Amino acid sequence: MHDWRQETVETYSFEDFVGDRDVFLAEHFDKKPLLRKGALAGRLDGLPSVRQLDDVLALETTPPSYLRVTKGGKGVPSGAYTRTVARGAALAEAVNPEKVYELFRSGSTVTWNSLHHVLPSARRLLAPFTDTFACEGEVVLFVTPARNDGFSPHHDSIDVYVVQVDGTKTWRVWATPEVRRGDEGSYTPEELGEPVIEVTLAPGDVLYVPHGTPHAAAAKSELSLHLSVGVEPRRWRDLLKDTVAAVVEDEAFHAFPYLADGEDGTAAAGLGRQIELLRDRLAHLEPVSEAKRLARVGRERSGGGRTREFARLHAVDALTTDSLVRRSDAPVEIGDSDGTKTGIRVGGRRLAVPDAVARSLRDLDGGRPVATSEFFPGVDPARSLSAARGLARIGVLEAAEHAVFPVPRENGPPPGQPGNPSSPSSPTNPSVPHTATHTDDQGK
Repeated sequence: MHDWRQETVETYSFEDFVGDRDVFLAEHFDKKPLLRKGALAGRLDGLPSVRQLDDVLALETTPPSYLRVTKGGKGVPSGAYTRTVARGAALAEAVNPEKVYELFRSGSTVTWNSLHHVLPSARRLLAPFTDTFACEGEVVLFVTPARNDGFSPHHDSIDVYVVQVDGTKTWRVWATPEVRRGDEGSYTPEELGEPVIEVTLAPGDVLYVPHGTPHAAAAKSELSLHLSVGVEPRRWRDLLKDTVAAVVEDEAFHAFPYLADGEDGTAAAGLGRQIELLRDRLAHLEPVSEAKRLARVGRERSGGGRTREFARLHAVDALTTDSLVRRSDAPVEIGDSDGTKTGIRVGGRRLAVPDAVARSLRDLDGGRPVATSEFFPGVDPARSLSAARGLARIGVLEAAEHAVFPVPRENGPPPGQPGNPSSPSSPTNPSVPHTATHTDDQGK
C-alpha cells in the first residue's frame, strides 16, 4: 500500500523563479522584464512534461474547453479535434487525442489552459505564486512543433512567468511601456523597435514578462514545451471591494429599502444612515488583521494548493499513544468554563470539552507538540488518545511529525460584525475560475 508520508516530490519557492525576492519586487515586478538563465536547471522533474501531456490527452472525457489548437496564427475549430462520447443517457464533446496529434504533426501549436485543474505537478508549480501574491493564478502549457514562428508581437493583460521545460524557444521582449493598454493587444515590428531581450530559452530558463509588455516567441529546430504561470495580483479597488462586501454581510445591512418613496426623502435618509454605519464599521477595522484576512481569502481562492484531506485523516487514524500532536493553524475560539467543561468554536462547530482539554489547547498555542497520551491530563492514555484524535479529525490538532498539508477551515464572522471587529471573514469562492483566456503560443 502506498504510504503518502514517504512521497517525495520536487517543490519550488518563489525565489527559485525570480531570485532575490526583495530585488525582484523593487526592480522588476510591474516594471520591467527579467531573464534568469538556468534558474531551474536540473530541477525540472517536478514540472508538467511531454509525457504527462500524453497522459492527460489520453483521458477519455477531457472537455475541449481546456484545449486550444492554433495553426498559422489562427485558431483551429474545435470540431477538428473533438468527438462525441456517451455519458449514460447524455452526449458530450471530448478531445480526440489522435486528431490533436495529427494537427500537431502538421504544424499546429497545442495550448492547454488551466493545467492545474488536472495535474498535481501544475498545482505545485502554481502554489508559490498564489501564496506570494495571495491571488488566483493559472498554469498554461504550450507545446509547439519545430520551426513554428508563432504569432506577431503582442502583450497580455496579466503578468506571465515563463518556464522552458523541453526543447528551445526564441523570445523577443520589448520594454514595458509607461502607459499600458488594457486587455490583450498586438503590434507590428515597426511599432516597437529593438527588443530589450532577445534570447533562446533552454530547459530550466525562466522569463518574467509584466502585463502590457510586448513580446513574441518562436520554436526553432525542435519541439518546444514551455509553461506559463499567469498571475493577476488584486488591485486596491479589488481589495476594498472584498472588505466592504464582507462588512455588509452583517444583519444590520440586510433590510430591503423602498426607493420609490416620492419626495419625502425616506429612502435618502435610510441610505445616509447605512453609509454612516458602513463608515463606522470600516473605521473600526484593524488594518493588520484585515490585511491578513484578505491574504488568506486570496490564497483560498487560488486553486494552487493541495489539501490532501484523505491523507490527513488517514494520518489521524494512525495516531498512537506514542504519537506527537500540536495545534494546527485553524483559528479556535476558547470560551469560559461552566465549572467542568469549556466551550470552543472551530470551523463553524461549537463543542464543549473538559476543562483539562481546553487548558491543553491553550498551552499548545505556541506550536509546542505533546504526546497524545499526555494531551488529556488525569485520564488513562487510551482516553487521552481518543480525545486527541477527535480534535485532530475536525482540524484543531495535527500530527506533529507529518504536518505538511493545510487544514480546511471556515473564516468566522464578517469584519465589523459585533464580537469580532478585527478578525473578519469573507464568503469564499467555492470554484476556481480561469484567471485569463490564453489564445496563442506566446506565453499568455
